[in-house]
Order: sequence, then structure tokens, then C-alpha cells
Amino acid sequence: MDQWYKIDNAGKIFHAVSNPANSSVFRIAMMMKSPVEADKLQSALDDVMKRLPMFAVKLGKGIFWDFLVENDKKLFVQKEHRFPCAPIDPIETNGFLFRVIYYEKRIAVEFFHSVTDGTGALEFLKALVYHYLLEQQAQIENDGSILDIEDQPSTYELDDSYFNYKSNHAVKNAREGHAFQIKGTPTEETTVVHGVMKSNDIRTAARAYGVSITAYITSVLIVAIYYEKLLYRSRKEEIKIAIPVNLRKMFPSKSLRNFFAVVNVGIHVEEHTTLEDIMADISKQLQTKAEKEALQLGLNHHVKLQTMLAARFVPNFFKYYALRYGYKSYGERTKTMTLTNLGDVHLPEEMMPHIAHMEMVMYPTKKSPINGGICSINDQFVLSFARTIEEAAIIRSFFQELTKTAGIDIEVYANDGG
Repeated sequence: MDQWYKIDNAGKIFHAVSNPANSSVFRIAMMMKSPVEADKLQSALDDVMKRLPMFAVKLGKGIFWDFLVENDKKLFVQKEHRFPCAPIDPIETNGFLFRVIYYEKRIAVEFFHSVTDGTGALEFLKALVYHYLLEQQAQIENDGSILDIEDQPSTYELDDSYFNYKSNHAVKNAREGHAFQIKGTPTEETTVVHGVMKSNDIRTAARAYGVSITAYITSVLIVAIYYEKLLYRSRKEEIKIAIPVNLRKMFPSKSLRNFFAVVNVGIHVEEHTTLEDIMADISKQLQTKAEKEALQLGLNHHVKLQTMLAARFVPNFFKYYALRYGYKSYGERTKTMTLTNLGDVHLPEEMMPHIAHMEMVMYPTKKSPINGGICSINDQFVLSFARTIEEAAIIRSFFQELTKTAGIDIEVYANDGG
């Protein structure tokens, strides 16, 4: 009998809300120093899939909840021919809920968010590229930072940690106000612009203001949005940036499925507001909202909502309708943009010379048509903006502001898929 898994707490939401305008598909990529060899990438993928069965799944339809079920078909690597973060077509992927693609020197994985989050996808990509390099006869010693495919899959990696780490603490049902939302001329495909800079330069710039890199980037982004969209408007709504937080840093989870929270940080910017004012406020909000106690309450709240839905023996249609309503009313409308930061990626020392830099691409949505992703490796800090509107003024203004305030050299390029 095929192995099956419940879709985790966060995964149910992504499954409910995905549509052509909201693919719920994110990308993590490594840019290699030499062109990708497709046959060796396929061999590496075949090996890695045996170790990570929680990714070798397809969607199953249930009466009360859909689920994930073992998929024994073969997943083939694809040369990139569509735009980044395009919806997953099960026919194209043999039913799998992710794809492995390559283009010139790029190796990328694109996951439907119901399967995993950025941390799980990163572990998959690290193992894939490690074995790809071994196929190329590279001499690399696994220092423990790569999942060993000789190990048996751990039940802890399959854990729905939202339920595992919920507590009995009182749940606050704080309602959040709506945020300023970016509008523009819709495009049919996602465009991605990447800015590459030295990690040390951005770290130095953040330290000069006494804030974290995330607080620094978020603040400069808020300034760019204000100048491009709100400066000459009489009604200056709050600009809020949604920042995913990896809950594994707070709770000892080994899960490779979704286990993250989102904190919204924001500010009403006025003409007299300075960048220093914004940084001080955003930094304080990040520290407060990302504390374990606050995250625990948020975790309890979301588990409680889904437990209430699960307790009612009503068909899928009504549950997913409720999830979509909640997502639009209390998720999408309470943020201006999402900015996710995978942080500094560690790999075995011998792998580093083979990798130029990495990219993290966060899919845009109808209400959030520009989103940002950050990833750094080898002292290369890459900030990628994905958008589904023609207007690129905010992105351009952000990079200009970063150069103006910190004198950082930035190399900007756009996605160059087939």
C-alpha cells in the first residue's frame, strides 16, 4: 500500500489558495561556475529522491481533506522553458509537486509550498548539487552539512511540527489592519530582477545603523515604496513587509516540511520621517514579534483554527473556501510585500569554488505583485525581486537608495530563462 501523509498546517493554506495568479511555487537556485550537464544532474536527482521520500509525493483527493501520497514515478530534470515560479503542471512533472530545472549555469528547484518551505527546499538543493558535483568526479568530503543519502529517512523529517510544538498557552486573536497595497499593470508572466552585492558590504552597512541585515533591507525597501507610491498621496497608508521566520531556530524541529511563521513589520511614513526613524522602529518590531513567546502564540492560533475546521465533518469545498477567505482578509490585505531571507548558506569547503552565488525567488500574488527573496553564499549577497506588474520603479528606487545610503556596488541582472 502506498505511503500517504497529511498536508501540514501551512501546506493546507497554500493548497487552498493557489491559482494561476498565485502559484504558491517558490524557487531556490545555485549558479554554478560551469554549464550544467543534464545527464549528471539527472543521476544526482535519482539518488537524492531515494533519501527524501517526503518530496516524492503527489496530491491525493479526500472527502474531508486532500493529502499527499507516495509517487513511484520518475522525476525528470527539465531545461528551463517557462518563467520562474510558474504553476506546477502535474502532467509535466509526472505528478510530482516540484520541478528540477537547469539553464546554462543555473540549477534550480521549484517547490509547491504545500510540500515544504525554504529550509526543506534548501536541504534538497544542497544534497542535489553535492551529488551532481560527485557525478562530475569532484573530490568533496561531506562535513555533515549535507543530508547523507545512505542514511534511512528519519520520522522526525516528516513531522508536522506545528502540531508537535503547539502549547496550551492562551491564544490571542489580534486582528491586524490593512496595509498599503501595490498596484500596477498586470503581466502574464513573472519577471525577476536580481541584485548581487558583497555580503560584507551589506553587513557593514547594517552595523553602521546598529540593526540586523533584515531590518536594514526592510527599512530601505519601505523608503523606496514610500517615494514611488505614497509621497504625493494625501492618504498615506501603513507600509507593511511580511517576513517569514524559520521556527526551527526556536523549536528543536528536524522537519523538512513547512515549519515557519510570518511576522508583519510596518510603519506610517510621513515627509519628516527619516531612514534612521524607520530602522529603529522596524528593528524593535522585529525583535518583539520574532521572540519565541510571540511566535508560540501565533503557532497556537493557526493550529487552533485548523483544528476547528478539522472537527467539522464538512466537505473539502467548504473548508478550502474558509481558508481562502481567511487568507485574503487576514493575510494578503495586511501586507504590502513579502521579503524572505534564507540567510548565509553553509556548504562543504570543497563545494564553494564550484558555486558563484545563489538565488531565492518568492512568487508574487495578485495582492502582492512584487515580492523579495534573499540568499547569500561565498560572500555574495543576492536580493531577488519577482513581479507580475510592468512597473519596476520600486525595485529601481530600492537599488538606487541602497547605493546612495551605503555606497554599495550592485550588479543587477534579470532572469534569463528560455
